[in-house]
Amino acid sequence: MELERQSVAVLQQFGRTYRAYAAAFEQRIGLPLPRWRVLHALHQQDDAIAQKALADRVGMDPGALTRQLKAMQELGWVERSTSERDNRVTHVTLSRVGHQLVAQVMPLRSAFLEDVLTEVSPSTMQELSHGLAQLEAGIAHAMARAEAVDAA
Repeated sequence: MELERQSVAVLQQFGRTYRAYAAAFEQRIGLPLPRWRVLHALHQQDDAIAQKALADRVGMDPGALTRQLKAMQELGWVERSTSERDNRVTHVTLSRVGHQLVAQVMPLRSAFLEDVLTEVSPSTMQELSHGLAQLEAGIAHAMARAEAVDAA
């Protein structure tokens, strides 16, 4: 029971830490973190990417990604087009304005990350990365078990 209480406390702390990070990121950078993740992923692409593949890459629900992309398209940051081969597929690219925005934000992001991580040792970062990978594997395992139960 104590282990469960401690585990729940750690998971709650993880959630609080992520929310604090996202809020600080938006305040410092001027962009919501989910929107930045999309911009950064598109910036790393050499050419257009299917919207579904982009959703997988950034770990975002496809519906939420569509809402973000529509808003970003209105701002002129991204361009969306329907595939000529399959009209069910939408391709996304970063516009010229989007590339300029990413170039402008990258130094701010680097400075922010430096500030955030200034008190965290490389060994702590390595341990944290290892622990989070284990947590992700546990989540995937739990989801697979739930899907197997639902399928039975």
